[in-house]
Amino acid sequence: MRRSAVALLCAAGLNLGAQTPQWVAEYCVGCHSAQRKVGGLSLASFSADKPETNADLVEKVILKLRAGMMPPPGSRRPERSALQAIVEGLEAKVDAAAMARPSPGWRPFQRLNRSEYARAIRDLLGIEVDVAGLLPVDTVSGGFDNVADVQTFSPILMTAYLRAASQISRAAIADPKARKRFLACRPRTAAQEKDCAEQIVLALASQAFRGTGTRQDVDDALEFFRKGRESSKTFEGGIRLALQSILMSPRFLFRLEPSAPTLGGPARVPGVALASRLSYFVWGAAPDAEMVKAASSGSLETKAGFDRQVRRLLADQNAQALATRFATQWLRLQDLDKVVPDDALFPKFSPQLSQAMRRETELFVESIIREDRNVMDLFTASYSYLNEPLAKHYGISGVTGTAFRRVPVPEERRGLLGQGSVLLSTSLADRTSPVLRGKWVLEVLFGTPPPPPPPNVPSLDETAKAVRGDKTFSTRQRIEEHRRNPACNSCHKVIDPPGIALENFDVTGAWRLKDNKIPVDALGELYDGTQMQGPAGLRAAVVAHQDLVLRNFTERLMTYATGRRMEASDMPAIRAIVNDAAKQGNRFSAFVLGVANSAAFQMTQPPPLMKGF
Repeated sequence: MRRSAVALLCAAGLNLGAQTPQWVAEYCVGCHSAQRKVGGLSLASFSADKPETNADLVEKVILKLRAGMMPPPGSRRPERSALQAIVEGLEAKVDAAAMARPSPGWRPFQRLNRSEYARAIRDLLGIEVDVAGLLPVDTVSGGFDNVADVQTFSPILMTAYLRAASQISRAAIADPKARKRFLACRPRTAAQEKDCAEQIVLALASQAFRGTGTRQDVDDALEFFRKGRESSKTFEGGIRLALQSILMSPRFLFRLEPSAPTLGGPARVPGVALASRLSYFVWGAAPDAEMVKAASSGSLETKAGFDRQVRRLLADQNAQALATRFATQWLRLQDLDKVVPDDALFPKFSPQLSQAMRRETELFVESIIREDRNVMDLFTASYSYLNEPLAKHYGISGVTGTAFRRVPVPEERRGLLGQGSVLLSTSLADRTSPVLRGKWVLEVLFGTPPPPPPPNVPSLDETAKAVRGDKTFSTRQRIEEHRRNPACNSCHKVIDPPGIALENFDVTGAWRLKDNKIPVDALGELYDGTQMQGPAGLRAAVVAHQDLVLRNFTERLMTYATGRRMEASDMPAIRAIVNDAAKQGNRFSAFVLGVANSAAFQMTQPPPLMKGF
């Protein structure tokens, strides 16, 4: 007989002893025994007495239980209330231990990625540079291109930076507008050159090094000025070489900070370095003069002063970087460039339409940030931003011209799940892919990536053709045939349903009622038994699982903000941010403030190998 919720609660949530908990023995060890180790995981010796001592394992268990993925569909499960008690009991133990010993984590110094480099040049010199033609592609980790420990510095990259610094300094000297911007003085006599050069170099170094320029930095650049002045026989030639040296300095290319050992161990990041962290988080750029002033005056050391600066940055138009940089990488919009719809099947589709889809999502997310709306509005909002070509593609009338404007959208288009950027980037050139769309929902929204496919599993196109003889098959029918293979079914029954719910959208995100002449069947069942009928059903499932969505959103935001992938030790802080944000209506600013005030963002500690020295 199934145990009552009260009995399981006692056995699981309130009696986490040194021995394997009753709920593990009863519901988990059958698959996760020392012998079977399904998924490579054994819970035979799992103890909930001190879960913080095995945080990686405990966080995996918490995530699977919260998602409703374990016990797996079809297996015997505890009652929902008892399952909730189990999860909350584990989280309470782990979070209490983390509060006693907060860990800020560690990462090496961050190097400017291509986007940050281009922005730095624009702010410093007022010129636009084609970074794609100058610098190698940034390595992406955890979905983002600003993760510090994969930003290697190779001889190839060094050569690229040298070439870029040379070309940019020449372009700046040749551009009248740029010269007017940074040539603060023009010497009329040879005697005036030294003082004028020092004035120019001091201003350039101070801004380029994000408010941390020193006397030594100025002297080093002035030495290059003298060499350039001598070889070129012109004052401008000297300034060009001084500028080139500044653009090649590690203090420009890297966001250097005092190391933790210098600070005596885990410690708060000093003011100017913290100002730089905050500005790159919200603006994707170096701190402005007001931020540097706040750091130098010590006002960033107080919570009130720090929060005031966070809100100021969010209110500025530069905060659109959170939409064009953070959100587009979190949502994987870079994949849009990889999908080119088949011309024969979609003759009216164009690259311009793909670009419009990306811009729609950027403007939509920017509105959520600017209006400080509930983050869950990303999935439920009844408006979007369209121009005439995109509106026509969606079948929405009343929009004219190429300019984007805010437009009410029908039920099926609400939120991100109805936007072409998501639908196209998760399709194939000639057909939709419920597998890719379902995988996107699980990974990007829920933070529960499915396991990789087992080896030697045939592809969908090999096992189920779209046309056989005189009979045609819809994508759903082909997937269902593919799932008849037991090796495929275990994963596909979890991955496919969210994608099936989006089958009314074709490859290009246009609405359809038939697929390959077969009426679309968009009914799916989530792994926890939730029924999803079409986009509205999937959207309702996302809202119902907003605890997962907001936790994963916060984890992604923290990764982007800190420049390092999150670990099990970060999860208590992430849960705290989510809980605090809930009290503020899940407003976007609440998550940004929570991340910015976290130990992971405001503190630093010695590298792992240096601990104990």
